Amino acid sequence: MINRLSTIFFCLTVIAALLLGASRIHAQACDGGEHPPPINTGTEFLVCYMQNANFMLDQTPTAFDDLFLGTLEDSAIITVTCKAIPSYLFSITLPPHSSVTHRITKDPAVNFPAHDPWIESDEKIDNTVFCVKASAPIFCYGLNEKQFTADAFLAYPKNVASTEYRVMSFFSSNLLGEQHPSEFCVASFDDSNTVWIIPSAMTADSVKAGDTEIFVLGGCQCIQVQALLDPDSSRQRARRDLTGSIVRSSKPVVVYGGNSRTEAPSGFVTANGLTTTDHLAEAIPPVADWGKSFIVKNFGRKPGDIMRVLAYNANTIVKINGNVWGAPLAANAFRDTMIRQSDTMTNNIFTVESLNNPILVGMIAHTAPADDDPTGDPFLAIVPPLDQLHNDYTYFIVPDNVDYNPNDQFLIITADEASIGNITVDGSPVTTPFTPITVGGHNYGIVTIPQAGGPHRILSPSPPNNGFTILAYGWGDKISYGYTAGMKFIPKTGMMSLPPANPGIAPRGGGFRGSQSSEIIARNILNERIYFDSAKINYISNEHSNPIHLSKNMIDIGAIEMGEQKTLELEAANPIENIITGNVRIWYHSSLWNDMDPVDFPFTFTPASTAAAVNAAKPNQTVILENYPNPAIGKTTVHFSIPSPAYASVKIYDALGRTIRTVYQGITVADKTIQISTQDMTPGEYTLELLVPELGINKHGHLVVIQ
Repeated sequence: MINRLSTIFFCLTVIAALLLGASRIHAQACDGGEHPPPINTGTEFLVCYMQNANFMLDQTPTAFDDLFLGTLEDSAIITVTCKAIPSYLFSITLPPHSSVTHRITKDPAVNFPAHDPWIESDEKIDNTVFCVKASAPIFCYGLNEKQFTADAFLAYPKNVASTEYRVMSFFSSNLLGEQHPSEFCVASFDDSNTVWIIPSAMTADSVKAGDTEIFVLGGCQCIQVQALLDPDSSRQRARRDLTGSIVRSSKPVVVYGGNSRTEAPSGFVTANGLTTTDHLAEAIPPVADWGKSFIVKNFGRKPGDIMRVLAYNANTIVKINGNVWGAPLAANAFRDTMIRQSDTMTNNIFTVESLNNPILVGMIAHTAPADDDPTGDPFLAIVPPLDQLHNDYTYFIVPDNVDYNPNDQFLIITADEASIGNITVDGSPVTTPFTPITVGGHNYGIVTIPQAGGPHRILSPSPPNNGFTILAYGWGDKISYGYTAGMKFIPKTGMMSLPPANPGIAPRGGGFRGSQSSEIIARNILNERIYFDSAKINYISNEHSNPIHLSKNMIDIGAIEMGEQKTLELEAANPIENIITGNVRIWYHSSLWNDMDPVDFPFTFTPASTAAAVNAAKPNQTVILENYPNPAIGKTTVHFSIPSPAYASVKIYDALGRTIRTVYQGITVADKTIQISTQDMTPGEYTLELLVPELGINKHGHLVVIQ
């Protein structure tokens, strides 16, 4: 009895320490041990094979879909099922440190090619998900291959899946009479899982960019979303890209992103006017596990391989090789650049840093640059962040076989300087010299080594945080693959800020409390409960030092469940006389993690009662809202001018009054010009709205979009 009470007391002590905000990497278990850092091994996986091309070359059914499964220290009973194929069941018992390649398309239960494992629906609930379950932790990879078009991917287990994602994909292709869409897939582990999808481009089901689709998925069900293809393949602007699409869910999901079949860069042709294309597929890490520091390198294409950076928050400042890279990225926006091959090794390597917000970095391999170079075509690979170093991975390299036959396969190792010289692969030291690279004042090294097909283990005696990241890729005959070979998932962000419905405009009249309140909205993006610790108000503009505070303290606010969002009310201590702007910085923790970055929630209080006085004081100053050219073809420039700096928003509405796009939102100077793309907008008539509550401005304009 005494021992049991002691155990309970110890557990309560641990929980109390967490609630007080004790800072440590992860919580101790009640048995006194520590939870191991989560990596890409687990006991439950969902594997989705997205549509690979939309035609069969030479009408030959040379298509294969493989699963690569392997054990760690323990033996495991593994089963694979699929709701779309009730007769299909693959079951095997694997001893420790062993693996198997299972070809789904040669399993008699699949009845290929009458029924293949690709997801062929679009924006409809689909059962074509392969559910992998094991009695002990395993690793899981997939290969999606069709003749001359393939990519492989690492599958993420349920224990690291989450409820908030941003998609990385690539432009739709419409070269040489072929049309292949940008695409992504969302799969659910559990029943009654509500999934919200906000695409970044017009979808095949004619859902506009920025609109929301809602689905309720059951366990082992998925949704595939593809970009709308233009019936006229000669239209270059039809190359829509679903990168930046938002995926939210009430329960954990996994997300795969890529392209049915594309060239890279978009529109690339050789000197003879030809091109070759390839399937792109990669598992997308949850937003919570994105990072701020990366090292990336050229795969070997002289024209260069494409590096893509995707932002999570607005005003994300990115540096490449120590220099600020263009203007800050908007929320869910991306930017590409080429890493060209050079005789100087350091010129083949880029350092990427975000100065303020987490980012996702991907690499897209270049299409074979010449007609006489058939080896390798595009693939998509997510680059692991330096924030997620680890010291022990069992990983898999696609095996050589007559169907795939990758001629050259490689592993890119990016290591902390403490690990360099101590890393072994399959027990043999890595002797190839590392190229030294410094990021954020810390020293790292990067190296590419050749690999044979099959399972491997990479180790370092250094602590996990001084370990390494790994990325695998391979070239074949007009075919290729690339993927994150292994990944650690320590959440850096557990909460996100959503735009509030109440923008903080204090209305005329009403009670004091009601006229002085605003809102911030917090959403839990982890797969576990989040507890609030503390909050601090930081002001940007507060001329009369009018104190702002949360209407409830952190203890009363309590916790946010997985996938839940909670509205928190702000109040001003005194009547608002001038605009007040700032942010609420909130610290928080989960039951396991307490070292996540705090989140800043911006707020604005604007006294609407001052609008009449401001307008009266400046009767001769006009308000301008215009756009040109109008009608718009491909893009238009929005210009607006207001009498004085104030909080303003410019939005575009369709004929039904739905918000199509927010052109601008924030404190602005008197005059502003913004260029926007209309490529993803359906031809028709739209309304522009300029809203400046502080100045009493609500002006409308007319926008026409044509093909």
